[in-house]
Amino acid sequence: MIDFLDKLEKNSHEIDRFLDQHLPVGNGLNSKLFEAMRYSSIKSGKKIRAFLVIETGKFLSVINNKIISGSKYKELVTIASVIEAIHSYSLIHDDLPAMDNSPIRRGKPSNHIKYDDHTAILAGDALISWAFETIGNGNLIKDPQKRADICFILAKAIGPNGMVGGQQADMDFNNQNNLSLEEIEWIQNHKTGALISCCSHLASILLDANDNHKNILINYANHIGLAFQIADDLLDLEGNEEVIGKPIMQDKKNETPNFVTILGKKKASNKALQVSNDAINLIQKFQYGSENLVSLAKYTVNRNY
Repeated sequence: MIDFLDKLEKNSHEIDRFLDQHLPVGNGLNSKLFEAMRYSSIKSGKKIRAFLVIETGKFLSVINNKIISGSKYKELVTIASVIEAIHSYSLIHDDLPAMDNSPIRRGKPSNHIKYDDHTAILAGDALISWAFETIGNGNLIKDPQKRADICFILAKAIGPNGMVGGQQADMDFNNQNNLSLEEIEWIQNHKTGALISCCSHLASILLDANDNHKNILINYANHIGLAFQIADDLLDLEGNEEVIGKPIMQDKKNETPNFVTILGKKKASNKALQVSNDAINLIQKFQYGSENLVSLAKYTVNRNY
């Protein structure tokens, strides 16, 4: 696990370098916006989604006996960085008073606390725009058809039938204790899982994966997303606030139904392990190249933040 954490940290540094190089910076009238965008994106978070993008690409290269060229690897880093910008936007908005009203994120003041509400809203908006501007940049992703396909799949994953739709349902059904397990899964598969499964989908597009490999990797990522959310629900119940870097017991405070409230702690923990093992079984069907994706599945449910 120590070796895996080193790989995760190395990946995080690589994504930070891209973000630092490409996110806007300047001293104009909009400089506060630039600062807020960078504050929540650079040197912040574990960047698991970016890791999944790049490791999906590496895995595909191994099972297809191909070497990832330097230019193709840079395109993977571009997509991974875009995914992290989208994720950062979602967290900025999630922390706002109208949403979860959380003052701390990733061990430091939330964006709206560091700056103000309107800057946080606009920083999130700007990160979305920057993400699609970056994908559309022919100097960063060469193939125009792949740029179009990647934009389309990402927009679907984060839109009204994906991440944003899941967040809407999550907010609308606060204070309701009669949701079924299937409804909780629907919310979390959209709110959290859609962007995570998108990571493997986008890498599959970039690496020209065949339909079978693409479907297996998307299915793997779907399981990872579900396991990740259940683990988050458990951490919110009994995690260490200093280690997690954000307040715990938020779901209880906001009366948010989740896997723990529906299943109880033990059954929720068992479900997370089952889903993680399902992801591992999918990827271990291949003889080579699965080590890092297997480690990611294990880490998803054995983390303390």
